[in-house]
Order: sequence, then structure tokens, then C-alpha cells
Amino acid sequence: MSNKEPTQTNTPEWLTALTTLAAAGCIALLGLWAFTLPLPDANSAGSLAPRALLPCVMDQDGYLRGPLYGQISAELDWRGNGMRCDGMFRPEGEGIRLVFDEHLDEDKLGLVMVIGLADAVLGKPVADSPANITIIDQTNGRFYSTGGNTRCWTTFSDQLELSGTTEEVWRIDGLIYCEGVLTELRGSGYVRLGELKFSGMFKPGIGNHTG
Repeated sequence: MSNKEPTQTNTPEWLTALTTLAAAGCIALLGLWAFTLPLPDANSAGSLAPRALLPCVMDQDGYLRGPLYGQISAELDWRGNGMRCDGMFRPEGEGIRLVFDEHLDEDKLGLVMVIGLADAVLGKPVADSPANITIIDQTNGRFYSTGGNTRCWTTFSDQLELSGTTEEVWRIDGLIYCEGVLTELRGSGYVRLGELKFSGMFKPGIGNHTG
């Protein structure tokens, strides 16, 4: 009888944390789930691995910079090879989601920020579009979100389809501004965003329309 080696997965710590909270009955998290992929079964957190985030380097370094206040007080200055980023269509191809991870090393815990834009169309101007923002504090196991309320807006200053790549890749630059706070899920804390500027990667390839 032969023994098969177990399948190895590299499920990010933040995805495992989200799965655990969902299994504990945090229904709000399911409604605010940041990605296009459905949550994996609570008994098999590694059974559904998301697309791996890559270093945020395109034709130029990507970035996420600006101040956070409240329970997370920080001046973000994430750049290029020191961070990771990705972007994808929202479910059924409607709207855009961009994700930024503070650290290049996926085993190093930090902040993850997700920007969801239901009304954004790739390649078309986006100005003052309502944005759903989610911040995941992996170190402390805390989650903050606009909760679907119109508190934040995003403007794209540039959308550029990159040439010389083996798959379709876009660089999307823009800024976020908010009037109000991101409230903590399952807690009483909050995070307030100053004006944030970003340059992120978007890949509308296979695997983005699930969910």
C-alpha cells in the first residue's frame, strides 16, 4: 500500500484568520469578504488557495502611502519589492478590487488593505467612486471596514496596460479619501484614513470571476 504525500499549500495567515472567524460565526465578515474567491471550508483552510500575491513591481515600483489614525496609527510608505499587491475583477466581472500587502515575505504578519470599487470599469475614467475599504491587521487579528457604507471614495489618476508581459497586466494609480472611519468587526475600535495614494497591479486573467 502506497502512502501519498499530503498536498502542500501556502495559505496566507490572513486567509486562515478570516476562515477561523467565519467558522466562529462572524457573519459580517462573510458579507465584507474582500476577494472574489469563496471562503474555504472551516475544516480545510488550505483547500482553497488564492492566487499568490507578487512583489508590487511593474513598469515602475508600486506603492501605498499615507496616514492611518486611531487603533492603527501609522504613516504607510509601502513600496515595490518591499511589498506585494494584486488586483482582480469583483464577482461576475462587475467592478474592481485591489489588494496591498505590507510585506514581501508572506510569512511576515502585517497589514493588508483591500479596495473594492463596484462601479469601476477597467480602462475608463474613475473619479470620486464610492469605495469599500477593508484593513486586515494580521498581527493582532483585527479587521476594519467601511461595511458597505459610503464613507470613502477613490479616483484613478492613471490606468496603463503594460506591454512586454506574458499575460494581461495593468498598472492602476489613484488616491483614496474618506469622511468617517472604518469600524472594527467584532470590536469597538476604529481606523481613520488620511488621503492615501496608491499604485497597484491588476490582472484580469483566469481565476478572477469565481464567487
